[in-house]
Amino acid sequence: MPAVVIAKSDDEIADLIDRVRSSPDLDVGLVVPGSSRALQTPLNVRLLAQFSNQSGRRTSIVTEDPRVQQLARVSGLQVYGSVPAFERGIELAGPRMGGASGGRGVASGAGGVAAAAVLEPPPAPPPAPPSLSPPAHAPAPARLEPRRVLTQLPPARPARGWDRRRFLYVAGAVVAILGIILFMALAPSAKVTITIAATPLSVSPTIQGSTSPATASSPDHVLTGVVTSTSSQTFQATPTGTTTLPALAAKATLTFTTDATTDISFALPANNPSSDVKSADQSVTFSPAKSAVICIGPANPPPPGACAGSPYNAQAQYVDQTPAASGNVDAGTLTLWPGDPCPDPIACPGIHIGVTNGNPASGGADPKQVTAASATDVANWKAQVSQIENALGAQIQTDLQSKAAGKTIAKDPTGNGEAISYSGAKPALPAVNAPFTATSITVAAAAQASIYDPIAVRNAVIADLDKLVKPGDELAPGRLSTPPCAVTQANDAGTVVLACSATDFSQPTVNLNTLKAHLTGRTPGSAQGIVESNIAKVQGVTVSEWPFKLFYLPLRASQIEIDENFVVISTKSP
Repeated sequence: MPAVVIAKSDDEIADLIDRVRSSPDLDVGLVVPGSSRALQTPLNVRLLAQFSNQSGRRTSIVTEDPRVQQLARVSGLQVYGSVPAFERGIELAGPRMGGASGGRGVASGAGGVAAAAVLEPPPAPPPAPPSLSPPAHAPAPARLEPRRVLTQLPPARPARGWDRRRFLYVAGAVVAILGIILFMALAPSAKVTITIAATPLSVSPTIQGSTSPATASSPDHVLTGVVTSTSSQTFQATPTGTTTLPALAAKATLTFTTDATTDISFALPANNPSSDVKSADQSVTFSPAKSAVICIGPANPPPPGACAGSPYNAQAQYVDQTPAASGNVDAGTLTLWPGDPCPDPIACPGIHIGVTNGNPASGGADPKQVTAASATDVANWKAQVSQIENALGAQIQTDLQSKAAGKTIAKDPTGNGEAISYSGAKPALPAVNAPFTATSITVAAAAQASIYDPIAVRNAVIADLDKLVKPGDELAPGRLSTPPCAVTQANDAGTVVLACSATDFSQPTVNLNTLKAHLTGRTPGSAQGIVESNIAKVQGVTVSEWPFKLFYLPLRASQIEIDENFVVISTKSP
Protein backbone atom coordinates (compact mmCIF):
# COMPACT_ATOMS: atom_id res chain seq x y z
CA MET A 1 0.00 0.00 0.00
CA PRO A 2 1.41 3.44 -0.93
CA ALA A 3 2.81 5.37 2.05
CA VAL A 4 1.85 8.96 2.80
CA VAL A 5 4.60 11.16 4.27
CA ILE A 6 3.64 14.61 5.54
CA ALA A 7 6.25 17.38 5.41
CA LYS A 8 6.45 20.28 7.84
CA SER A 9 6.46 23.94 6.90
CA ASP A 10 9.98 24.49 8.18
CA ASP A 11 11.52 21.36 6.61
CA GLU A 12 14.56 21.78 4.39
CA ILE A 13 15.22 19.64 1.29
CA ALA A 14 17.46 17.35 3.37
CA ASP A 15 14.56 16.81 5.81
CA LEU A 16 12.22 15.89 2.92
CA ILE A 17 14.73 13.39 1.52
CA ASP A 18 15.13 11.84 5.00
CA ARG A 19 11.36 11.50 5.32
CA VAL A 20 11.13 9.74 1.91
CA ARG A 21 14.11 7.49 2.79
CA SER A 22 12.49 6.47 6.10
CA SER A 23 9.20 5.52 4.38
CA PRO A 24 8.43 1.78 4.74
CA ASP A 25 7.07 1.59 1.16
CA LEU A 26 8.78 2.37 -2.14
CA ASP A 27 5.63 4.13 -3.39
CA VAL A 28 5.64 7.39 -1.41
CA GLY A 29 3.20 10.29 -1.51
CA LEU A 30 4.98 13.37 -0.07
CA VAL A 31 2.37 15.87 1.19
CA VAL A 32 3.89 19.37 0.89
CA PRO A 33 1.95 22.21 2.62
CA GLY A 34 1.49 25.46 0.76
CA SER A 35 3.65 27.28 3.36
CA SER A 36 6.64 25.02 2.69
CA ARG A 37 9.67 26.61 1.01
CA ALA A 38 11.72 23.46 0.55
CA LEU A 39 10.50 22.78 -3.02
CA GLN A 40 10.22 26.35 -4.26
CA THR A 41 13.45 26.09 -6.26
CA PRO A 42 14.06 23.84 -9.28
CA LEU A 43 17.35 22.62 -7.80
CA ASN A 44 15.68 21.22 -4.65
CA VAL A 45 12.99 19.49 -6.73
CA ARG A 46 15.63 17.90 -8.99
CA LEU A 47 17.54 16.71 -5.93
CA LEU A 48 14.41 14.98 -4.66
CA ALA A 49 13.70 13.43 -8.08
CA GLN A 50 17.34 12.27 -8.43
CA PHE A 51 17.24 10.61 -5.00
CA SER A 52 13.98 8.84 -5.85
CA ASN A 53 15.38 7.50 -9.13
CA GLN A 54 18.62 6.29 -7.55
CA SER A 55 16.86 4.59 -4.63
CA GLY A 56 14.22 2.96 -6.81
CA ARG A 57 11.35 4.81 -5.19
CA ARG A 58 8.25 6.24 -6.86
CA THR A 59 7.88 9.61 -5.19
CA SER A 60 4.74 11.63 -5.85
CA ILE A 61 4.12 15.22 -4.76
CA VAL A 62 0.77 15.98 -3.09
CA THR A 63 0.25 19.75 -2.89
CA GLU A 64 -2.11 22.56 -3.83
CA ASP A 65 0.74 25.00 -4.53
CA PRO A 66 0.73 25.63 -8.37
CA ARG A 67 4.44 26.46 -8.41
CA VAL A 68 5.43 23.28 -6.60
CA GLN A 69 3.13 21.30 -8.91
CA GLN A 70 4.77 22.81 -12.00
CA LEU A 71 8.36 22.25 -10.73
CA ALA A 72 7.59 18.66 -9.71
CA ARG A 73 6.02 17.88 -13.06
CA VAL A 74 9.01 19.32 -14.94
CA SER A 75 11.35 17.13 -12.86
CA GLY A 76 9.39 14.00 -13.78
CA LEU A 77 7.56 13.56 -10.47
CA GLN A 78 3.88 12.65 -10.39
CA VAL A 79 1.65 15.38 -8.95
CA TYR A 80 -1.60 15.02 -7.01
CA GLY A 81 -3.86 17.73 -5.69
CA SER A 82 -4.89 15.93 -2.48
CA VAL A 83 -4.28 12.82 -0.41
CA PRO A 84 -7.56 11.17 -1.51
CA ALA A 85 -6.56 11.78 -5.15
CA PHE A 86 -3.17 10.15 -4.47
CA GLU A 87 -4.75 7.14 -2.80
CA ARG A 88 -7.19 6.71 -5.74
CA GLY A 89 -4.49 7.29 -8.37
CA ILE A 90 -6.17 10.41 -9.85
CA GLU A 91 -3.14 12.33 -11.04
CA LEU A 92 -3.32 16.06 -11.58
CA ALA A 93 -2.88 16.68 -15.32
CA GLY A 94 -0.59 19.41 -16.56
CA PRO A 95 -1.09 21.72 -19.58
CA ARG A 96 -1.10 20.01 -23.00
CA MET A 97 0.80 21.18 -26.02
CA GLY A 98 -1.04 22.20 -29.21
CA GLY A 99 -3.33 25.20 -28.66
CA ALA A 100 -6.94 24.21 -29.29
CA SER A 101 -6.24 20.57 -28.73
CA GLY A 102 -4.80 21.23 -25.26
CA GLY A 103 -6.57 20.18 -22.06
CA ARG A 104 -6.86 21.55 -18.57
CA GLY A 105 -7.08 19.94 -15.14
CA VAL A 106 -9.88 20.80 -12.80
CA ALA A 107 -9.73 20.05 -9.06
CA SER A 108 -12.99 18.86 -7.62
CA GLY A 109 -14.06 16.86 -4.58
CA ALA A 110 -16.89 15.88 -2.29
CA GLY A 111 -17.22 16.97 1.34
CA GLY A 112 -14.50 19.60 1.15
CA VAL A 113 -11.88 17.21 -0.28
CA ALA A 114 -10.61 18.24 -3.72
CA ALA A 115 -9.96 15.49 -6.23
CA ALA A 116 -8.07 15.96 -9.45
CA ALA A 117 -9.82 15.26 -12.77
CA VAL A 118 -8.65 15.46 -16.40
CA LEU A 119 -10.75 17.85 -18.52
CA GLU A 120 -11.86 17.02 -22.02
CA PRO A 121 -10.71 19.27 -24.87
CA PRO A 122 -12.92 22.35 -25.22
CA PRO A 123 -15.66 22.10 -27.87
CA ALA A 124 -15.03 23.59 -31.30
CA PRO A 125 -16.08 27.18 -31.58
CA PRO A 126 -19.46 27.83 -33.32
CA PRO A 127 -19.39 28.86 -36.98
CA ALA A 128 -18.76 32.47 -37.55
CA PRO A 129 -21.86 34.54 -38.39
CA PRO A 130 -22.08 36.06 -41.85
CA SER A 131 -20.07 39.16 -42.19
CA LEU A 132 -21.98 42.41 -42.34
CA SER A 133 -20.79 45.41 -44.12
CA PRO A 134 -20.63 48.18 -41.65
CA PRO A 135 -22.00 51.52 -42.55
CA ALA A 136 -19.70 53.79 -44.37
CA HIS A 137 -19.58 56.15 -41.48
CA ALA A 138 -18.86 53.42 -38.89
CA PRO A 139 -15.27 52.43 -38.08
CA ALA A 140 -14.17 48.87 -38.68
CA PRO A 141 -14.48 46.73 -35.48
CA ALA A 142 -11.26 45.73 -33.76
CA ARG A 143 -10.15 42.15 -34.22
CA LEU A 144 -10.67 40.06 -31.10
CA GLU A 145 -7.96 37.71 -29.87
CA PRO A 146 -9.10 34.13 -29.25
CA ARG A 147 -9.83 33.53 -25.54
CA ARG A 148 -7.17 31.64 -23.72
CA VAL A 149 -8.20 28.41 -22.12
CA LEU A 150 -6.81 27.62 -18.68
CA THR A 151 -5.45 24.13 -18.56
CA GLN A 152 -5.42 24.08 -14.69
CA LEU A 153 -7.60 25.82 -12.19
CA PRO A 154 -5.82 27.69 -9.37
CA PRO A 155 -6.61 26.70 -5.79
CA ALA A 156 -9.96 28.01 -4.69
CA ARG A 157 -9.77 30.99 -2.32
CA PRO A 158 -12.02 30.96 0.73
CA ALA A 159 -15.02 33.19 0.45
CA ARG A 160 -14.89 36.48 2.35
CA GLY A 161 -18.16 35.69 4.05
CA TRP A 162 -16.69 32.53 5.57
CA ASP A 163 -13.77 34.59 6.99
CA ARG A 164 -16.20 36.94 8.68
CA ARG A 165 -18.13 34.08 10.23
CA ARG A 166 -14.95 32.50 11.58
CA PHE A 167 -13.91 35.84 13.10
CA LEU A 168 -17.31 36.17 14.75
CA TYR A 169 -17.10 32.63 16.12
CA VAL A 170 -13.63 33.26 17.58
CA ALA A 171 -14.69 36.61 19.03
CA GLY A 172 -17.74 35.02 20.62
CA ALA A 173 -15.64 32.25 22.16
CA VAL A 174 -13.17 34.78 23.56
CA VAL A 175 -15.98 36.84 25.07
CA ALA A 176 -17.51 33.73 26.62
CA ILE A 177 -14.19 32.64 28.13
CA LEU A 178 -13.55 36.13 29.52
CA GLY A 179 -17.04 36.16 30.99
CA ILE A 180 -16.47 32.85 32.72
CA ILE A 181 -13.10 34.03 34.08
CA LEU A 182 -14.57 37.30 35.35
CA PHE A 183 -17.47 35.49 36.93
CA MET A 184 -15.17 33.05 38.69
CA ALA A 185 -12.93 35.89 39.86
CA LEU A 186 -15.74 38.17 41.00
CA ALA A 187 -18.05 35.48 42.34
CA PRO A 188 -18.94 36.13 45.97
CA SER A 189 -17.32 34.19 48.78
CA ALA A 190 -19.29 32.58 51.59
CA LYS A 191 -18.68 32.23 55.29
CA VAL A 192 -20.41 29.46 57.18
CA THR A 193 -20.41 29.94 60.95
CA ILE A 194 -21.05 26.76 62.90
CA THR A 195 -21.80 26.66 66.61
CA ILE A 196 -20.84 23.34 68.18
CA ALA A 197 -21.35 22.04 71.69
CA ALA A 198 -17.86 21.31 72.98
CA THR A 199 -16.13 20.41 76.24
CA PRO A 200 -13.48 22.85 77.52
CA LEU A 201 -10.16 21.26 78.45
CA SER A 202 -7.26 22.64 80.50
CA VAL A 203 -4.04 21.24 81.95
CA SER A 204 -1.23 22.68 84.08
CA PRO A 205 1.58 20.13 83.98
CA THR A 206 5.11 20.42 85.32
CA ILE A 207 7.57 19.48 82.59
CA GLN A 208 11.00 18.27 83.64
CA GLY A 209 14.07 18.35 81.44
CA SER A 210 17.04 16.01 81.61
CA THR A 211 20.10 15.25 79.51
CA SER A 212 19.40 11.52 79.88
CA PRO A 213 17.46 10.12 76.87
CA ALA A 214 16.01 7.36 79.03
CA THR A 215 14.61 9.84 81.54
CA ALA A 216 13.42 12.21 78.83
CA SER A 217 11.24 9.48 77.28
CA SER A 218 8.98 9.44 80.35
CA PRO A 219 5.69 11.37 80.34
CA ASP A 220 6.02 15.10 81.07
CA HIS A 221 9.76 14.91 80.44
CA VAL A 222 11.83 16.40 77.65
CA LEU A 223 15.42 16.04 76.55
CA THR A 224 17.71 18.97 77.38
CA GLY A 225 21.26 19.84 76.41
CA VAL A 226 24.26 21.85 77.55
CA VAL A 227 26.12 24.41 75.44
CA THR A 228 29.45 26.05 76.30
CA SER A 229 31.41 29.00 74.97
CA THR A 230 34.77 30.65 75.69
CA SER A 231 36.28 33.90 74.51
CA SER A 232 39.21 36.19 75.38
CA GLN A 233 40.60 39.59 74.50
CA THR A 234 44.02 41.19 75.00
CA PHE A 235 45.09 44.81 75.43
CA GLN A 236 48.44 46.53 75.95
CA ALA A 237 49.03 48.13 79.37
CA THR A 238 51.67 50.85 79.00
CA PRO A 239 52.64 52.69 82.22
CA THR A 240 53.15 56.47 82.21
CA GLY A 241 54.51 56.99 85.76
CA THR A 242 58.03 56.69 87.23
CA THR A 243 59.45 55.69 90.61
CA THR A 244 62.91 55.38 92.21
CA LEU A 245 63.96 51.95 93.30
CA PRO A 246 66.00 51.99 96.56
CA ALA A 247 69.43 50.44 96.78
CA LEU A 248 69.48 46.73 97.54
CA ALA A 249 71.90 44.93 99.82
CA ALA A 250 73.87 42.02 98.44
CA LYS A 251 73.47 38.60 100.01
CA ALA A 252 75.95 35.75 100.45
CA THR A 253 76.16 32.33 102.03
CA LEU A 254 79.17 31.98 104.37
CA THR A 255 80.69 28.61 105.21
CA PHE A 256 82.61 28.07 108.50
CA THR A 257 85.39 25.51 109.02
CA THR A 258 87.66 24.49 111.96
CA ASP A 259 90.80 22.52 112.57
CA ALA A 260 89.64 21.48 116.07
CA THR A 261 90.08 17.85 116.96
CA THR A 262 86.71 17.84 118.68
CA ASP A 263 83.31 19.15 117.75
CA ILE A 264 82.78 22.85 118.36
CA SER A 265 79.74 25.08 118.25
CA PHE A 266 79.19 28.81 118.57
CA ALA A 267 76.36 31.31 118.13
CA LEU A 268 76.15 34.07 115.52
CA PRO A 269 73.59 36.53 116.91
CA ALA A 270 72.05 39.05 114.49
CA ASN A 271 72.73 42.75 114.99
CA ASN A 272 75.91 41.94 116.88
CA PRO A 273 79.28 43.25 115.64
CA SER A 274 80.95 40.08 116.85
CA SER A 275 79.12 38.19 114.10
CA ASP A 276 80.19 40.50 111.24
CA VAL A 277 82.45 39.21 108.50
CA LYS A 278 84.50 41.53 106.28
CA SER A 279 86.58 41.41 103.18
CA ALA A 280 90.35 41.19 103.62
CA ASP A 281 90.66 44.95 102.95
CA GLN A 282 87.72 45.62 105.31
CA SER A 283 85.91 47.61 102.58
CA VAL A 284 82.78 45.48 102.76
CA THR A 285 81.08 44.23 105.90
CA PHE A 286 78.40 41.53 105.97
CA SER A 287 76.15 40.78 108.98
CA PRO A 288 74.02 37.68 109.71
CA ALA A 289 70.54 37.92 108.12
CA LYS A 290 69.24 36.19 111.24
CA SER A 291 70.69 34.54 114.35
CA ALA A 292 72.28 31.14 113.72
CA VAL A 293 74.21 28.42 115.57
CA ILE A 294 77.23 26.87 113.88
CA CYS A 295 78.10 23.24 114.77
CA ILE A 296 81.22 21.86 113.11
CA GLY A 297 83.99 19.40 113.90
CA PRO A 298 86.59 17.15 112.39
CA ALA A 299 83.82 14.89 111.08
CA ASN A 300 80.97 16.58 109.34
CA PRO A 301 78.28 15.92 110.06
CA PRO A 302 79.36 15.21 113.61
CA PRO A 303 78.16 12.10 115.42
CA PRO A 304 74.87 12.26 117.35
CA GLY A 305 75.06 14.14 120.63
CA ALA A 306 77.89 16.41 119.54
CA CYS A 307 77.73 20.20 119.99
CA ALA A 308 75.55 19.90 123.06
CA GLY A 309 72.73 18.46 121.01
CA SER A 310 72.74 21.18 118.32
CA PRO A 311 72.26 19.97 114.72
CA TYR A 312 75.12 20.07 112.33
CA ASN A 313 75.30 23.43 110.54
CA ALA A 314 78.32 24.94 108.80
CA GLN A 315 76.62 27.78 106.89
CA ALA A 316 74.86 31.06 107.65
CA GLN A 317 73.13 33.70 105.48
CA TYR A 318 74.79 37.13 105.52
CA VAL A 319 73.71 40.53 104.16
CA ASP A 320 75.79 43.52 103.15
CA GLN A 321 75.49 46.29 105.75
CA THR A 322 75.62 48.96 103.01
CA PRO A 323 73.02 48.37 100.24
CA ALA A 324 74.76 48.94 96.94
CA ALA A 325 75.93 47.13 93.86
CA SER A 326 79.43 47.12 95.33
CA GLY A 327 78.31 44.37 97.72
CA ASN A 328 78.24 41.84 94.87
CA VAL A 329 81.76 40.62 95.75
CA ASP A 330 83.44 37.61 94.20
CA ALA A 331 83.70 34.19 95.80
CA GLY A 332 86.38 33.87 98.52
CA THR A 333 86.24 37.59 99.34
CA LEU A 334 84.58 37.49 102.78
CA THR A 335 87.29 35.84 104.92
CA LEU A 336 87.96 38.23 107.84
CA TRP A 337 86.04 37.53 111.02
CA PRO A 338 87.06 40.00 113.71
CA GLY A 339 84.82 38.36 116.27
CA ASP A 340 86.38 34.91 115.89
CA PRO A 341 86.62 33.64 119.48
CA CYS A 342 89.21 31.02 118.76
CA PRO A 343 92.27 33.19 118.42
CA ASP A 344 91.95 33.59 122.20
CA PRO A 345 94.29 30.89 123.57
CA ILE A 346 92.22 30.66 126.71
CA ALA A 347 88.85 30.21 124.97
CA CYS A 348 90.12 28.08 122.15
CA PRO A 349 93.56 26.75 122.86
CA GLY A 350 95.11 25.50 119.65
CA ILE A 351 91.86 25.87 117.62
CA HIS A 352 91.36 27.96 114.48
CA ILE A 353 88.00 28.76 112.75
CA GLY A 354 87.93 29.81 109.11
CA VAL A 355 85.13 31.48 107.10
CA THR A 356 84.60 32.31 103.40
CA ASN A 357 81.88 32.79 100.75
CA GLY A 358 81.99 29.82 98.38
CA ASN A 359 79.91 31.70 95.74
CA PRO A 360 79.81 35.37 94.71
CA ALA A 361 77.50 37.65 96.62
CA SER A 362 74.47 38.79 94.60
CA GLY A 363 71.40 40.98 94.73
CA GLY A 364 73.13 44.22 95.50
CA ALA A 365 71.87 47.20 93.49
CA ASP A 366 72.30 50.94 93.47
CA PRO A 367 69.16 53.16 93.60
CA LYS A 368 67.59 53.84 90.13
CA GLN A 369 64.51 55.39 88.49
CA VAL A 370 62.12 53.04 86.59
CA THR A 371 58.69 53.23 84.91
CA ALA A 372 55.77 52.66 87.23
CA ALA A 373 51.97 52.39 87.11
CA SER A 374 50.45 55.69 88.07
CA ALA A 375 47.07 55.99 89.76
CA THR A 376 45.53 57.06 86.44
CA ASP A 377 47.10 54.09 84.65
CA VAL A 378 45.68 51.60 87.13
CA ALA A 379 42.21 53.20 86.99
CA ASN A 380 42.17 53.16 83.18
CA TRP A 381 43.31 49.54 83.05
CA LYS A 382 40.61 48.46 85.51
CA ALA A 383 37.96 50.25 83.43
CA GLN A 384 39.28 48.59 80.28
CA VAL A 385 39.09 45.16 81.93
CA SER A 386 35.48 45.86 82.92
CA GLN A 387 34.56 46.93 79.37
CA ILE A 388 36.19 43.84 77.91
CA GLU A 389 34.29 41.59 80.33
CA ASN A 390 31.00 43.21 79.27
CA ALA A 391 31.88 42.78 75.59
CA LEU A 392 32.91 39.16 76.15
CA GLY A 393 29.65 38.54 78.01
CA ALA A 394 27.59 39.80 75.07
CA GLN A 395 29.75 37.86 72.62
CA ILE A 396 29.37 34.67 74.63
CA GLN A 397 25.58 35.17 74.85
CA THR A 398 25.41 35.41 71.06
CA ASP A 399 27.59 32.33 70.70
CA LEU A 400 25.41 30.37 73.14
CA GLN A 401 22.27 31.33 71.22
CA SER A 402 23.93 30.24 67.98
CA LYS A 403 24.97 26.90 69.46
CA ALA A 404 21.47 26.44 70.90
CA ALA A 405 20.26 26.14 67.26
CA GLY A 406 16.72 27.37 67.84
CA LYS A 407 16.34 25.93 71.33
CA THR A 408 15.76 28.06 74.43
CA ILE A 409 18.33 28.77 77.14
CA ALA A 410 16.86 27.83 80.51
CA LYS A 411 17.11 30.53 83.18
CA ASP A 412 15.18 30.41 86.43
CA PRO A 413 14.13 33.53 88.41
CA THR A 414 17.41 33.52 90.36
CA GLY A 415 19.50 33.41 87.16
CA ASN A 416 20.51 29.79 87.48
CA GLY A 417 20.76 27.72 84.33
CA GLU A 418 23.47 29.85 82.78
CA ALA A 419 26.89 30.51 84.31
CA ILE A 420 29.48 32.97 83.02
CA SER A 421 32.92 33.30 84.68
CA TYR A 422 35.77 35.73 84.00
CA SER A 423 39.42 35.05 84.67
CA GLY A 424 40.26 38.71 85.26
CA ALA A 425 43.47 40.37 84.12
CA LYS A 426 46.32 37.99 83.38
CA PRO A 427 48.93 38.93 84.57
CA ALA A 428 47.40 40.84 87.47
CA LEU A 429 47.37 44.61 87.37
CA PRO A 430 50.09 46.30 89.51
CA ALA A 431 49.55 48.47 92.54
CA VAL A 432 49.64 52.24 92.21
CA ASN A 433 53.23 53.54 91.79
CA ALA A 434 54.59 50.00 91.60
CA PRO A 435 57.37 49.47 89.05
CA PHE A 436 55.78 48.19 85.85
CA THR A 437 56.79 47.79 82.23
CA ALA A 438 54.53 47.65 79.15
CA THR A 439 52.71 44.31 79.31
CA SER A 440 49.98 42.53 77.34
CA ILE A 441 46.98 41.93 79.58
CA THR A 442 44.53 39.13 78.66
CA VAL A 443 40.92 38.92 79.89
CA ALA A 444 39.10 35.60 79.36
CA ALA A 445 35.50 34.49 79.88
CA ALA A 446 33.76 31.09 79.85
CA ALA A 447 30.05 30.23 79.92
CA GLN A 448 27.84 27.16 80.20
CA ALA A 449 24.06 26.99 79.87
CA SER A 450 21.21 24.47 79.76
CA ILE A 451 18.90 24.48 76.72
CA TYR A 452 15.53 22.89 75.96
CA ASP A 453 13.28 22.57 72.91
CA PRO A 454 10.05 24.62 73.37
CA ILE A 455 8.34 22.58 70.64
CA ALA A 456 9.03 19.36 72.55
CA VAL A 457 7.67 21.01 75.71
CA ARG A 458 4.54 22.14 73.83
CA ASN A 459 4.03 18.64 72.42
CA ALA A 460 4.27 17.21 75.93
CA VAL A 461 1.57 19.64 77.09
CA ILE A 462 -0.66 18.80 74.11
CA ALA A 463 -0.19 15.11 74.92
CA ASP A 464 -1.68 15.84 78.35
CA LEU A 465 -4.65 17.54 76.66
CA ASP A 466 -5.11 14.58 74.31
CA LYS A 467 -5.55 12.31 77.29
CA LEU A 468 -8.67 14.29 78.23
CA VAL A 469 -10.33 14.08 74.79
CA LYS A 470 -13.39 11.84 74.70
CA PRO A 471 -13.51 8.92 72.26
CA GLY A 472 -14.77 10.06 68.86
CA ASP A 473 -13.82 13.68 69.59
CA GLU A 474 -10.76 15.70 68.71
CA LEU A 475 -9.05 18.85 69.88
CA ALA A 476 -10.72 21.82 68.25
CA PRO A 477 -8.39 23.15 65.54
CA GLY A 478 -7.34 26.75 65.96
CA ARG A 479 -8.49 26.90 69.59
CA LEU A 480 -5.38 25.60 71.31
CA SER A 481 -3.81 28.08 73.73
CA THR A 482 -0.35 27.30 75.10
CA PRO A 483 1.18 30.28 76.93
CA PRO A 484 4.99 30.24 77.23
CA CYS A 485 6.17 27.95 80.00
CA ALA A 486 7.99 29.48 82.97
CA VAL A 487 11.35 28.06 84.07
CA THR A 488 11.02 27.55 87.82
CA GLN A 489 14.30 25.76 88.42
CA ALA A 490 17.45 25.19 86.38
CA ASN A 491 21.16 24.63 86.59
CA ASP A 492 23.90 24.78 83.97
CA ALA A 493 24.25 20.97 83.91
CA GLY A 494 21.01 20.37 81.96
CA THR A 495 18.39 20.06 84.69
CA VAL A 496 15.30 22.18 83.92
CA VAL A 497 11.86 22.38 85.53
CA LEU A 498 9.06 24.24 83.71
CA ALA A 499 5.56 25.24 84.80
CA CYS A 500 3.19 25.04 81.80
CA SER A 501 -0.51 25.37 81.00
CA ALA A 502 -2.80 24.84 78.00
CA THR A 503 -6.48 25.13 77.11
CA ASP A 504 -8.60 23.82 74.22
CA PHE A 505 -11.97 22.29 73.41
CA SER A 506 -12.95 18.69 72.81
CA GLN A 507 -15.28 18.68 69.78
CA PRO A 508 -16.74 16.09 67.42
CA THR A 509 -14.35 15.12 64.65
CA VAL A 510 -14.82 17.43 61.64
CA ASN A 511 -13.38 17.10 58.12
CA LEU A 512 -13.60 20.68 56.88
CA ASN A 513 -12.49 19.87 53.33
CA THR A 514 -15.21 17.26 52.93
CA LEU A 515 -17.77 19.62 54.41
CA LYS A 516 -16.81 22.40 52.00
CA ALA A 517 -17.11 19.99 49.08
CA HIS A 518 -20.66 19.12 50.19
CA LEU A 519 -21.61 22.81 50.47
CA THR A 520 -20.35 23.96 47.05
CA GLY A 521 -23.17 24.95 44.68
CA ARG A 522 -25.87 24.25 47.27
CA THR A 523 -28.48 26.72 48.41
CA PRO A 524 -27.82 28.66 51.63
CA GLY A 525 -30.98 27.21 53.12
CA SER A 526 -29.68 23.65 52.79
CA ALA A 527 -26.46 24.41 54.67
CA GLN A 528 -28.05 23.64 58.05
CA GLY A 529 -28.99 20.11 57.08
CA ILE A 530 -25.68 19.43 55.31
CA VAL A 531 -23.67 20.56 58.34
CA GLU A 532 -25.78 18.56 60.80
CA SER A 533 -25.40 15.43 58.68
CA ASN A 534 -21.60 15.76 58.82
CA ILE A 535 -21.04 17.08 62.34
CA ALA A 536 -22.54 15.98 65.63
CA LYS A 537 -23.71 18.37 68.37
CA VAL A 538 -24.36 21.29 65.99
CA GLN A 539 -26.19 24.10 67.78
CA GLY A 540 -26.59 26.54 64.89
CA VAL A 541 -25.49 27.39 61.34
CA THR A 542 -25.24 30.88 59.84
CA VAL A 543 -24.38 31.59 56.19
CA SER A 544 -23.17 34.96 54.89
CA GLU A 545 -21.99 35.92 51.39
CA TRP A 546 -19.83 38.80 50.23
CA PRO A 547 -19.89 41.17 48.32
CA PHE A 548 -23.39 40.15 47.14
CA LYS A 549 -25.74 37.27 47.70
CA LEU A 550 -26.66 34.55 45.24
CA PHE A 551 -29.22 31.79 45.40
CA TYR A 552 -26.42 29.27 45.64
CA LEU A 553 -23.12 28.93 47.49
CA PRO A 554 -19.79 29.34 45.60
CA LEU A 555 -18.90 26.61 43.15
CA ARG A 556 -15.33 26.38 44.46
CA ALA A 557 -14.54 25.08 47.93
CA SER A 558 -11.67 27.59 48.26
CA GLN A 559 -14.27 30.40 48.33
CA ILE A 560 -16.08 28.93 51.32
CA GLU A 561 -14.79 29.73 54.81
CA ILE A 562 -15.95 27.73 57.80
CA ASP A 563 -15.74 29.35 61.22
CA GLU A 564 -16.33 27.20 64.30
CA ASN A 565 -17.76 28.59 67.53
CA PHE A 566 -18.11 26.57 70.69
CA VAL A 567 -20.68 26.66 73.46
CA VAL A 568 -20.39 24.79 76.71
CA ILE A 569 -23.81 23.23 77.10
CA SER A 570 -25.13 19.79 77.69
CA THR A 571 -26.49 18.15 74.55
CA LYS A 572 -27.73 14.67 73.92
CA SER A 573 -25.87 12.56 71.46
CA PRO A 574 -27.46 12.40 68.01
